[in-house]
Amino acid sequence: MTQRLTLAASSGLPLLSLAFHVAMGVIALVTGYVAIATRKGSPWHRRAGLVFVCTMIATGLTAGAISIYEGKPFGGGFLTAYLVFTAYTALRPLPAFGRAIEIVLLVLVSIATYGMFRNGMTALGNPNGTLDGVPAGMLFFLGSVFLLAAIGDVRVLRAGGIQGSKRIARHFWRVCFGLFIASGSFVAQLVKMPFMPAQLRSVPVIVLLGGAPLVVLLYWMWRIRLRHNLRGLMTKPIEAPFVPIA
Repeated sequence: MTQRLTLAASSGLPLLSLAFHVAMGVIALVTGYVAIATRKGSPWHRRAGLVFVCTMIATGLTAGAISIYEGKPFGGGFLTAYLVFTAYTALRPLPAFGRAIEIVLLVLVSIATYGMFRNGMTALGNPNGTLDGVPAGMLFFLGSVFLLAAIGDVRVLRAGGIQGSKRIARHFWRVCFGLFIASGSFVAQLVKMPFMPAQLRSVPVIVLLGGAPLVVLLYWMWRIRLRHNLRGLMTKPIEAPFVPIA
């Protein structure tokens, strides 16, 4: 197994890849929180959301590549990129080869989800109940989430598309969970940095940064799926440009 990459001990292409990954991750976190904090459909929301999608895909793909280089399971990074990408296509479907790409993504996420459950079983068999530092419970939790995502993809493909509140809900939960993975990874690294101020490594900050996306996710699922409240959200058909209602 290759030694874990760090900015201090890396050089050449691995260093550039890691620096690019960190830079994209920081931008993704900032724009992600801007997107969930601003009025949905406003220019700030759309612009921050687009930057978030692009940087999160770059972050996820480089995370997967770095994991492969280190000889570790690579599913998390690629699956995060998949989540954010499909959140984007829920609102803006691909103009060409969209269905073929969705089928390919469904196959890939299904294979990766199986691998995540398998890694969870491997972690259970280890003395400390972890695999490469990741607890078995977290692997099963993430595997379950991505299994639900794959089931959702099957339903969309069978229905030939998605409209209304289901489309908005698909977008929100995938964006928020992608942000949750990114913020959780950031918090996990933050607590390992002794040179960071103690205030940034305090429990309230960790809980806020790590848990806020999940709270936002639950709120929007309650509002959209249970209350069917789309006030202030974009409700035009997917073929039409985004226009927020008054």
